Amino acid sequence: MTTAREIEGSTATATPSSPRALVTLAGVEMWERFSYYGLQVILAYYLYYSLTDGGLGLPTATALGVTGSYGGIVYLSQILGGWVADRVLAARTTVLVAGSAILLGHVVLATVRSGWGLAAGLGLIVIGTGGLKVNATAMVGDLYRDDQDRRDAGFSFYYMGISLGGTLGPLLTGVLQDRIGFHVAFAAAAVGMAIGLAQYVAGWNSLPASTRVVPNPLQAGQGRTALAVVVAAVAVVAVAWTTGLLTLDRLGVVTTALVVLASVGYFTLLLTSRTVTPAEHRDVVAYLPVFGASLLFWTMFFQLFTTFSLYADTRLDLDVLGVSIPPATVVAAQGFLTIVLSPLLGVLWLRRRGPALRSLTKMSFGLVALALGYAVFLLGSGTTGTANPLWMAAFGFAMFSIAESLVPAVAMSATTAAAPKSYGAQTLSLYFLTMAGGSSLSGLLAQLYSAEREVSFFALSALATAVLTVGLLLLSRRLSTARTAV
Repeated sequence: MTTAREIEGSTATATPSSPRALVTLAGVEMWERFSYYGLQVILAYYLYYSLTDGGLGLPTATALGVTGSYGGIVYLSQILGGWVADRVLAARTTVLVAGSAILLGHVVLATVRSGWGLAAGLGLIVIGTGGLKVNATAMVGDLYRDDQDRRDAGFSFYYMGISLGGTLGPLLTGVLQDRIGFHVAFAAAAVGMAIGLAQYVAGWNSLPASTRVVPNPLQAGQGRTALAVVVAAVAVVAVAWTTGLLTLDRLGVVTTALVVLASVGYFTLLLTSRTVTPAEHRDVVAYLPVFGASLLFWTMFFQLFTTFSLYADTRLDLDVLGVSIPPATVVAAQGFLTIVLSPLLGVLWLRRRGPALRSLTKMSFGLVALALGYAVFLLGSGTTGTANPLWMAAFGFAMFSIAESLVPAVAMSATTAAAPKSYGAQTLSLYFLTMAGGSSLSGLLAQLYSAEREVSFFALSALATAVLTVGLLLLSRRLSTARTAV
């Protein structure tokens, strides 16, 4: 078997010879996001719509909390996916197996019309997304070793694929759910994932050599220990659920607590491991403000699938020129501007002159845009009845799109740049932990939203985002001794 040492110097760098691999990875991620966001944008509706409307009839607050928690668990599972690629299966193979699990999960959702079907389908998607997303992103990082601006550019183009799938999927499933029903929309998400797997297999051989080996394989006896830990974890969850210690109403708090524990554990591991060099330790320390900025971004941005899903369904006038627009379509439409801006930013990072901007400086521009987006919604809050969706889409959601174009791609790039060689995919799990924490926190925050509390909710959201951004910038300056420009 080829070893990590043998391929250490053979990994492709950021050159024109790597576009096929980038297209392959961006493609599978685009279709995975097509299916994932195609489900998530209608999930809250499926949970709180009445049985006669095709839903499950849960209380609205519970439905929003579960939606946020589901996203949190999906991104929390990136820890397991990163560990598998680092210790058990090569990243290239892990992505293929994981994508197949996602496809099966959407098929179950489309065909099994019950609460058990929902649990099984979401469970398969959680497992599959955990294996696919972290490793596809890590493989993109493998294409760009030492050039920070080129790395940021590559991730900007990669994120364009994410944005394209994350926009087209919800638009299609939103219309299908509104016109035909939820389960037809779930089937469309399954078709999207099937297309993604097909193009991934077609580009299989274009992926770099480093994706075909296990960098830190398990030693004798460690596999049995790992299996025992997994079985014990499943048993604990099963007991907690059957005894009532874990309920749907408590899911958000439990998920957030797990994210905190996992984050502390990962940073402790990276800062104490003997296989991490002193220079890599400094990189990890300098990465802390980037981690915080990414967590802040996803907490506020994922309100799109909790607070703003409810807002679009109950507070917006969705009749335009006699045509009724599905609320999921309104939420998803913000992604169009992201699709345009992401590649433009990639070109900007490639062509700009002068010293490289620090990652957190780039991210702060996006966080300021996000705060402005909440401020725009504040201007239209406090009224009774419905609001006008046109100016909301043109101003508020446009600010969200600008933020999305600036923050995630740079955060992913900074994470791969700061990752120690011996913990590549697992370090990238830290980025996905920010998404996990952001999603679960968005579900908890959404339970504080109501039409009566709209003014204070949007005002505090805008203010907190701005103040925390300033604090993270100040912290970053104090930790600016790393050799990477994070």
